[in-house]
Amino acid sequence: MTKTSIIAFCLAIALPSMAGAQVHEDPDYDFRARISAELDKKIVGGLHANISEEFRLKDNLSAVDRFYTTVGLTWKTCPYFKIGAAYTLMNLHKRADAGGWEWDLRHRATLDLTGMYNAGYFKFSLRERFQLTHRTGEMNIYQNPRNAFALRSRFKVAYVSPSKPIEPYVSVEVRNTLNNVHYDSPSFTEVQGDNVRYNDVYVNRVRLQPGIEWRLNRRQTLDFYLLGDYTYDKSYDAKKNGNLKVVEDASGVPVYDAYGDPVYAIFYEKAWHFSLGVSYSYAF
Repeated sequence: MTKTSIIAFCLAIALPSMAGAQVHEDPDYDFRARISAELDKKIVGGLHANISEEFRLKDNLSAVDRFYTTVGLTWKTCPYFKIGAAYTLMNLHKRADAGGWEWDLRHRATLDLTGMYNAGYFKFSLRERFQLTHRTGEMNIYQNPRNAFALRSRFKVAYVSPSKPIEPYVSVEVRNTLNNVHYDSPSFTEVQGDNVRYNDVYVNRVRLQPGIEWRLNRRQTLDFYLLGDYTYDKSYDAKKNGNLKVVEDASGVPVYDAYGDPVYAIFYEKAWHFSLGVSYSYAF
């Protein structure tokens, strides 16, 4: 979508109240890869400690995407329920505003509640994951919250054959943002940033993952999968004082609607990412 068409679209749908021009970006398509390894140590009973490392590629496998280092605990309280907690150090490889690449360090904490049920050769599970991601360094808190909360719900079905080491499965996951940025008005009136709330809740990711787990022996497992990842993000172009930026034309002149009000942009970004993945696990 060219800049001229974006401006024309903004003018066509601008409203006199909030002047909330909605800019819908063309969907982004990318083919990616994931490689991970995990060590799982049984401590006592159903209590396990684990550590894992994950490496990802993006831009059609031409660039490094990120590294994840995760440590956690899981406790299977009974055959039907499991609870887990983990910390992840995230290193994201991103394009810098000034050109080139830079590393973005983040911290993530998760709490998992998983229900499980076996019916013949089929295993069913439902996992609810509460997720907190903390952004480090300088950032504009009026575009993204420094501490982002999300709820990820995953339903998984697997087929288990006692005579074969292969376990095919399919899972579906839905992620809800819980505290995204929301603007009540385009500018503050008395206190800087009092027009901004962190209460926007919506589904911003849906994942479909078919795969096959291969039990090499009683300690080692390989997991091969294909991940289809659809993302939907809403963002605001805001100044660091909490005011929304005005849309400008190619000459840098502010754009106004038919009522003479400035047009502010709300960007809706969609993406389809497809990833081939392989994961190795060693339990002892």
